[in-house]
Amino acid sequence: MITVELKKVTEIPIEIVELVKESVINTFASIVGNPPTYLDDAGEDTPLNGMIGNIAVFNPEFMFSLMLVIPKDTAVNISEAFLGKKLPIESDDMGDLIAELSNILAGDVAANMENVGFRGQSSLPTATRGSDLRLFMPKKPPSAKLRFVSSIGDFIINMALNESK
Repeated sequence: MITVELKKVTEIPIEIVELVKESVINTFASIVGNPPTYLDDAGEDTPLNGMIGNIAVFNPEFMFSLMLVIPKDTAVNISEAFLGKKLPIESDDMGDLIAELSNILAGDVAANMENVGFRGQSSLPTATRGSDLRLFMPKKPPSAKLRFVSSIGDFIINMALNESK
């Protein structure tokens, strides 16, 4: 169903956006102990000081890219919730943690997307750390931004969907 329809889309289908929201809420609830809240307002694009986890779910026809955008304080709080101790934002371990968190999230997204006919596998996750980072999402392919608040801090999910070449 979904792969035929995706060739014509100008925005990410609401079914996929809702599945990503569900995956984010479930993944973070299992790590933190309580679910984050989705905010309808995606917020302003302000510079980020923190971490970005990148991963994609892909098949021969399409690639669905996920970018987990985590401010510094939220990243440190995630490390404490996940590992039981606060990791320094500058550490290699923090990079590994954010990459693994992206991997866990993508696994849940991939499983949920199979329910609408999008079967794929996950790429290797990567993590980026920096300050004064500005994120730019493409106008094409279709993209979307989801903002969440939680007991450990705010974070954003950026996603894009494009045909595999």
